[in-house]
Amino acid sequence: MTGILNRKKLMTLFLALLMTFTMALPASAAEWTVSGNVESHDPTVIKEGNTWWQFYTGDYLKVKYSSDGKNWTQGTPMFKAPLSWWSNYVTRTTAVNEVWAPDVIYHNGRYWLYYAYSEFGTNRSLIGLMSASSIAAGDWRDDGLVISSDSSKDYNAIDPGITKDASGSLWMSFGSFFSGIKLVKLDPATMKPASGAAIQTIATRPGVANNPIEGAKIVYTNGYYYMFVAFDYCCQAANSTYKIAYGRSTSITGPYVDKAGTSMMNGGGTILEVGDSRWRGPGGQEPFWDGSKWVMVRHAYDANNSNFPTLRITDLYWDAAKWPSYSASSGYYKVQNRGFSSLYLDSLGNTTDGADLVQWTGSTSYNQQFEIVNLSSQYYKLINRTTGKAIDGLGRTAAGSNAGQWTGSTSYNQQWEIIYSGSYVKFKNRGTGLYLDNGGQSAAGSVVKQYGDSTSYNLQWALQKQ
Repeated sequence: MTGILNRKKLMTLFLALLMTFTMALPASAAEWTVSGNVESHDPTVIKEGNTWWQFYTGDYLKVKYSSDGKNWTQGTPMFKAPLSWWSNYVTRTTAVNEVWAPDVIYHNGRYWLYYAYSEFGTNRSLIGLMSASSIAAGDWRDDGLVISSDSSKDYNAIDPGITKDASGSLWMSFGSFFSGIKLVKLDPATMKPASGAAIQTIATRPGVANNPIEGAKIVYTNGYYYMFVAFDYCCQAANSTYKIAYGRSTSITGPYVDKAGTSMMNGGGTILEVGDSRWRGPGGQEPFWDGSKWVMVRHAYDANNSNFPTLRITDLYWDAAKWPSYSASSGYYKVQNRGFSSLYLDSLGNTTDGADLVQWTGSTSYNQQFEIVNLSSQYYKLINRTTGKAIDGLGRTAAGSNAGQWTGSTSYNQQWEIIYSGSYVKFKNRGTGLYLDNGGQSAAGSVVKQYGDSTSYNLQWALQKQ
């Protein structure tokens, strides 16, 4: 949500529209079909038991709930009136009811709901906090101010995003336009900035007029911190230019870089999604682990429904290089061993279930090309382009056992964790715990083995995109 534009006039038009309709299923199989009340802007979601809860920008901070994340029912707004202390930090002349861009997490036995309240077109803004022992019970308490900003600050205190790092520490990203995206460490006792915690900049777009970057959300998975942001301008219906971009880092404090290696402190950010003829201005993005897989929750303006701000949910995958994607498939790769033989994985065109997986000198044959398909954030299938068979551990746990090929199934024997070691990868089988290994062999046609982990180059493979 931007603090630059006066969105209230635009949003008022949207809120007057019909609130209940069914969203048609787009062509992508990863797209969820959502129905019921699908109005949404800057959504955040969480599950309490089997119930999904969604909080989003709107008058007094709007709420929805669902039994499956697909069919949504309107709930009661979080506030009945502006809280009395808000006026100590923000004095609005218009749109006094609208509360912006929430984020909700569960921590230490409570649900913590962060939200923003701001004066349009300025950085007179605040981030506030509510908490409850149960969303369903609704025993919310006002936990007051988290952080504020005004004309003496170079940042805008809106768009909170809470992240737990690999060690369990909590951090809050925030910021919109002005000097970019900020990060501050939280005190787990108060859920507010820790005493003396520095506010640091982690993303900005120097040289771009008004620095249009906002709505950061950071998640940790695959050994990386991924930061998703919105570029450009929202809230202009069909004319919205919002788009979703991302970068990643091995440290929550950065530096975050995009796929080209450009720092997000220097305008970097790989684009995940832009608007199309129907869905305009996608943004308000939140990657969410639903208990079995990652999904991307966000809003877009639906040109087929008078540019109504609409909830969208799409499965989110990770390609072979651990970058986010809306496609499960990373495409085709050749897989070359780092060991002295430099042989490639090869199916030999064998379509028999249980056939050995072998190695061969490099060629242009499809037998040496494997589609890498993400099953979750951690596991992948490797499917041969010629045979359609998946590389399979065959349930063998003995060191030196043969790796094989089998018709696709849900077996853990066909699921492989891709572990990076510099520019090389290791393939660890989910079923057996063993790794694909060249076996120290140099002969074309030699069988690929499985061994326990080691520093041997025989366990290390180069992925070559075809």
